[in-house]
Amino acid sequence: MLLGVYNYTVILTYIGMIFSFAGIHFVFSNSDRSFILALLCLMVAGVMDMFDGKVASTKKNRTDDEKLFGIQIDSMADIISYGVFPSLIVYKLAIGDAQYPVEHPWQARGVICICAIYLLCALIRLSYFNVDEMNRQKKTSESRHEYRGLPVTSVAIVLPAVFIISYFAGSARPPIQPAAILLMVMALAFISPFRLPKPALAGKIVMIIIGLAELALLMLGKSYCVPTTDKDPSVVFENTAVIEDDASSAEN
Repeated sequence: MLLGVYNYTVILTYIGMIFSFAGIHFVFSNSDRSFILALLCLMVAGVMDMFDGKVASTKKNRTDDEKLFGIQIDSMADIISYGVFPSLIVYKLAIGDAQYPVEHPWQARGVICICAIYLLCALIRLSYFNVDEMNRQKKTSESRHEYRGLPVTSVAIVLPAVFIISYFAGSARPPIQPAAILLMVMALAFISPFRLPKPALAGKIVMIIIGLAELALLMLGKSYCVPTTDKDPSVVFENTAVIEDDASSAEN
């Protein structure tokens, strides 16, 4: 008999974590458009997390140990999917690559520090949530109706949007500064004690629609990217207009 729980109540949590691990692989992969695949993995992990609690609640005869295991495994998966994974995405941007070398070492160090702060705040939030949720379940069997602070899963929607906006705005470089600022703001929101209503079914549908729109835009962005055969293939986005301008300048 293996340790742990393996029924359908935790299957989405496990799948989401595996997608996150695949995304981390793509972050450091040399495959073409690997960053797009990484962002897609982040979004899929977010969808898995959106419904794992609802799926788990359908099993009415869960033991206390199964409930506690569900709380712990969900937060442990979340620290990988929405703590380590997003911080590594921005970290990879900060350290640069062959096409986009680091311009200002001090800036890169600052972004790396922000990544560490983001990860720490995500860890603190998830640990606090575990304690709070266990205490809540001792008092009531009702579902949670609100959060305190920003849920870490929100990064699965917001971070891809930064890349999409950067690309369609015609940026010639990956969005290092916007992504770092986003992580810093989210880190503070993770540990701020404001109250946020938990999305109902309608709210989840809206988030899915937003996610599908982001998916379409990511794929559209990919179709407008040119191959990078003689450059680092891990380039995030490469704007064709910028490339043509550079080529014209070189000819002149």
